[in-house]
Amino acid sequence: MSREVMRKFAPQLLVVVFSDVEAAHFGSFALHLSGIKTADRLAYQLWQEVEDNPDYRGKTTMVILPEFGRDPDGSSTNGFFNHRANSDSTRDAWMMALGAAVDRPQIVERTIRHIDLCPSLADLLGCPPVDFQGSKLKEFRG
Repeated sequence: MSREVMRKFAPQLLVVVFSDVEAAHFGSFALHLSGIKTADRLAYQLWQEVEDNPDYRGKTTMVILPEFGRDPDGSSTNGFFNHRANSDSTRDAWMMALGAAVDRPQIVERTIRHIDLCPSLADLLGCPPVDFQGSKLKEFRG
């Protein structure tokens, strides 16, 4: 469906959410892994559309983020099942950026705060400067 929207309307911003990984909430690790594989395949297909579509090729940045919301809230229930655990790893997230805003392949090991994403993405979209709490990611050109 996302590729059809891209082909027909060529929107400047498209947000796509893959929910198959949510099978983890039902307690099935196998379904969770299957959802990850599906999301991985679909993300690849979206990038292929970017590369093949003249409306997007060479001028598009694709940002892939995981679901957020793994903060501890004092619950002692199963962390895999409901995202709750009191460890640093549950507060970390990864991000992948491909395309026009990224100069070269790189792995960034420094801490990047979630609030730094908003000014970075707003800048990529050409939004006028706003007083954000976060800071633009220096790894993105704008």
